[in-house]
Amino acid sequence: MITLGALRLRAYAGASARDLLFIDIIAAIIRMRVAASVWTTLPRFTGLTPAQWATAIRRPEFPKELWPSQILLGRAGLFSGASGIVQMPTSAGKTRSVEILLRSSFLSRGTKLAVVVAPFRALCHEIGTSLRHAFREDSVKVNELSDAMQLDFLQQVAELFGSEAPTTQHILILTPEKFLYVLRQTPALVTDIGIVVYDEGHQFDSGSRGITYELLLTEIKALLPQEAQTVLVSAVIQNAQAIGEWLIGDSTHVINGSGLLPTARSMAFASWIERLGQLMFYESDNYEHPDYFVPRVIEQQTLIPRPREHTERHFPVKSSSNDIALYLGIRLVARGAIAIFYGRKSTASKIATRAVEIYERGFNVAPPSASADPDELRRMKYLIDEHFGDRSVSSRAAFLGIFVHHGTTPHGLRLSIEYAMQQSLINFVACTSTLAQGVNLPIRYLIVSGIHQGNERIKVRDFQNLVGRAGRSGMHTEGLVIFSDPKVYDERLTESWKFNASVELLSSNGSESTTSSLLGLLAPFQSSDHKGVLQLTADNLCRLVLSDEVTWPIWAHEVVRLNPQLKLEAKGLVAEIRSRRQLIFAIESYLMANRGNSSFDEFKFAAEKLASSTLAYHLASDVQKPAIKTLFSSVAEYLQQQEPATQKQAIYAKTLLGVKSAKAIEQWVNEKREFLLALDSNESWLAMVWELFAGHSDHKFFHTVEPRSLAIQLAMQWLEGKPYFDLFAHSSSEQGSKPWGIEKRRRLTEDDIVDFCESTLGFECSLVLAAVAQFLFGERGPDESQSALIFFQKALKYGLPDVQSVSCYESGFADRVVAQRICHAVRADGFSGKFFSTALKSHQERIKTTLKGYPSYFESVLAVQT
Repeated sequence: MITLGALRLRAYAGASARDLLFIDIIAAIIRMRVAASVWTTLPRFTGLTPAQWATAIRRPEFPKELWPSQILLGRAGLFSGASGIVQMPTSAGKTRSVEILLRSSFLSRGTKLAVVVAPFRALCHEIGTSLRHAFREDSVKVNELSDAMQLDFLQQVAELFGSEAPTTQHILILTPEKFLYVLRQTPALVTDIGIVVYDEGHQFDSGSRGITYELLLTEIKALLPQEAQTVLVSAVIQNAQAIGEWLIGDSTHVINGSGLLPTARSMAFASWIERLGQLMFYESDNYEHPDYFVPRVIEQQTLIPRPREHTERHFPVKSSSNDIALYLGIRLVARGAIAIFYGRKSTASKIATRAVEIYERGFNVAPPSASADPDELRRMKYLIDEHFGDRSVSSRAAFLGIFVHHGTTPHGLRLSIEYAMQQSLINFVACTSTLAQGVNLPIRYLIVSGIHQGNERIKVRDFQNLVGRAGRSGMHTEGLVIFSDPKVYDERLTESWKFNASVELLSSNGSESTTSSLLGLLAPFQSSDHKGVLQLTADNLCRLVLSDEVTWPIWAHEVVRLNPQLKLEAKGLVAEIRSRRQLIFAIESYLMANRGNSSFDEFKFAAEKLASSTLAYHLASDVQKPAIKTLFSSVAEYLQQQEPATQKQAIYAKTLLGVKSAKAIEQWVNEKREFLLALDSNESWLAMVWELFAGHSDHKFFHTVEPRSLAIQLAMQWLEGKPYFDLFAHSSSEQGSKPWGIEKRRRLTEDDIVDFCESTLGFECSLVLAAVAQFLFGERGPDESQSALIFFQKALKYGLPDVQSVSCYESGFADRVVAQRICHAVRADGFSGKFFSTALKSHQERIKTTLKGYPSYFESVLAVQT
């Protein structure tokens, strides 16, 4: 800086005006870069010396300057151990900020264990991959725990429970459900936590998951050591101060970087009044008049008719926002990556069908495949073929370069799509709200086909999360969001609510405050049009929801009869009661876990005290606060009636189920203990527990799908590792159907079957099975001689037929097709071991050869492993 000052003095003494200008600009840039340099900022923000940071800073991928958002974190003291709430827009550098937080905690405070909690498995995987890469040369173990509900995590953190001080530092990355399961099984683990980071931390009002998340944080904040650091990160948390005061206390730091947008972003509305459609652009916050427009961007084409068709077909259809979204995506994809948002996964899947149709009918604009990597397309299509068959819509759409990404897309395929998008190998994805779940899909254009998710309008905060995907920093200099429904713009004067509703989504200032799903439990019942409202007192509501299920229809019909003016429906009331009852299971588990050996009177008093420590109570009005205490005390009374023994309650709490379900499973296990201990195969285990699954699940496959034997047949094929196209064919041959309306039935769709396997068998049934394992083997869990159940749990979750393929899947090759193909290859190469990790080095070349046919994501996994 002294040299820079001397240069300026010499320039001012005799340089020309032009030279002075350039020297001052250069000096200003140098000062700014030095001020933001990590060599300058990190020692100042952390209290560590440059020498302590040198190893990390010198790595090529480590940032050389802090972004404005990261400087805000440093100034607030978060890099030196302060706790806080971080509100940053998408693309503002949150991922790198988390790495710096963890490094600082390890370097300055000797943290043994850091925990990162993310609400979705895909997000956990992305964070895990990023942190494994960042810490690969450090003595830090990054463990992305599987979300299987079993004691598979003990070996990974065994060093923390040893008699000697651990020599390695650990990072655990897991979902809230898994973290809660871990803490219930090993509560002592919390004392080793030095820092816990909650990513996408606004999920408190997302139904049952939200309640689990809230009660998890309520439990952890009471148990964490006082010196531990807590950081909650979200792009869309409007009431950060209130959340921070609850989670951290009055000393919380709130870092608001909502204005730190690293890329420019424009908005456009499709308009189609004349023969050719156009885009109306807005680059300011004034939506009275567009800033400019681009004409003649939408032109309808006549498609080739199929045999015996007489009606003329066109694309895009003027009245279809989905058609226009697809058309715009195809037209724009050569200029940058595209994501089209659809409110329903069924619509996202149908868009692939529509794309295949229009190209088969002669649509003459180059498909997205023309601007994608041909080798990656071949690889992606090959994987899709092995899942769904080479004549499936997904396969034919992949040939065109169009991919679908939603909640029931098979896990390995989702990971492959995300990686290929990140590496600019593919460039077109049709997706649902999975795009807003924090997963990094770098896109230049986001096309919005509608502003509803299911039957509800998308929340402003969720839409802001979506918008943040357009124009990712470091990848694009600008992003564009397009509303594809021309009626929104063209009818803005006659039906202004559509345009106004869209505009409201564009301002983050209108984001909804984060609230609590616990408050929703106490909300009044409403008619389908939201005009009729039935308010019950907290006592009556709790009594109703906790009563026997057979009484609900009787109550509902009586309410409808006595209150015709409210236009309530008995079926809707019963469904709402059932939904609220399922939400209460999390409260039951929470209270049982925190009871201890207290008397009932003490327990009831403690329940009300626990209620007052929740986020719901913190956010509640003076009227709502007594109702929350009533809810918790009513649940405590219900627990006492169902199971008064405190030691039993403590055992039931570890299952994460409600007391009635846990008790029923315990009784079932005790009655069948001898038979269960003799089971030695997946087939025998599935046959034994199937009725138990059906009794604890409301999924249609267990109760309304016909023929009744179809569900268990599909489950058995899933366990055998058969590809989805075999399951689809079997369902078709058996004429599998589901209810449609009151009396009709409709054929099962491919999405129905995938959802049943990935979600119901993979998660819901796994929770029941974990409870069976607990009651069968106790806290010690099954030993090696009882490994049949351990394997069955994993096989049911992943849909894999043998221990070796499960081990391969959990080694990072997280696709049921890929895992089986790799294992087949190494066995053919002479490998006979059970556990895949030993094959990684000895059969590396064979694995590499096998992976050449599959998406490049799996080669990246192998590169990290070796």
